[in-house]
Amino acid sequence: MKTYVVGHKNPDTDSVVSAIALAHLEKNLGKDYSPAIAGKINKETSFVLEKFGVAVPEPISSADKKVVVVDVNEPSQVPENVKREEIIAIYDHHKLGGLSTPEPISIRVEPLGSTSTIIARIYRLEGIDISEKVAKILLAGIISDTLNFSSPTTTDKDKETAEFLNKTANIDIDGLAQEMFKAKSDLSGFSSLELVEADYKIFDISGRKVGIAVFETVDPAPALAIREEIVDVLTKKKAAEGLDYLFLAVIDIFKKEACFISPSEEDRILISKAFTVVDQDGILKSAGIVSRKKQIVPAVEKVV
Repeated sequence: MKTYVVGHKNPDTDSVVSAIALAHLEKNLGKDYSPAIAGKINKETSFVLEKFGVAVPEPISSADKKVVVVDVNEPSQVPENVKREEIIAIYDHHKLGGLSTPEPISIRVEPLGSTSTIIARIYRLEGIDISEKVAKILLAGIISDTLNFSSPTTTDKDKETAEFLNKTANIDIDGLAQEMFKAKSDLSGFSSLELVEADYKIFDISGRKVGIAVFETVDPAPALAIREEIVDVLTKKKAAEGLDYLFLAVIDIFKKEACFISPSEEDRILISKAFTVVDQDGILKSAGIVSRKKQIVPAVEKVV
């Protein structure tokens, strides 16, 4: 029976590179693990893998298998074709989300800025040398999830691990961050639906289904320019998925500001209660908000 390492639905850079790096580590320990993805990778992830000559993992199989999940432990965000009884381990940096399994499993959850940091630290713990390619993609995972160490989720361990990785990677971290954020911000060929679903997660909060989409960019203008299209997508998505609340947060990486787009008045009320906002032409803006994990979800939880 094959064992896969896979991240969440709508995979981002941290989840994909963590899966690749952990599968590589386990092979060094004599286990035949294969990295996988559970959806289309985004432009930033595609850029990172292509830049460092790393193959895009295959989609996870629907056949009987064993699964190690990384960067996720929220049931609604686990790939749909992964059964609870197939999960044998979890590596994550998010809050516990209620995922249960029929048998005891290995779990490593740490309050760090990225799962890539956790995987890199396991390499060091196991005394496994990190190859240049793996060091580079793990470094990219840390940069992505911590917004180049500017996110409030960033810890000293993330910074120290990045320094350790860069002894092998030997790259210009700020330069790589700029390239990654430029790729992440590229909307060419993107439909409004793809923009919403690029980094979209559903949370079960006190029995309510809350959809939170995030689009991180160095220039919010192109996304905000198609606001009406996005509202239409959100409206249809909210109804189709039976959500109680739904909104998109367009994150300005440089200004450290969130621009919220929502499909209904009840969603706007939720946003207004959860954050200190300014209404600019119908778009609710909140200064200092950049992290879904550390800032957006906890604030929404308090209101719901």
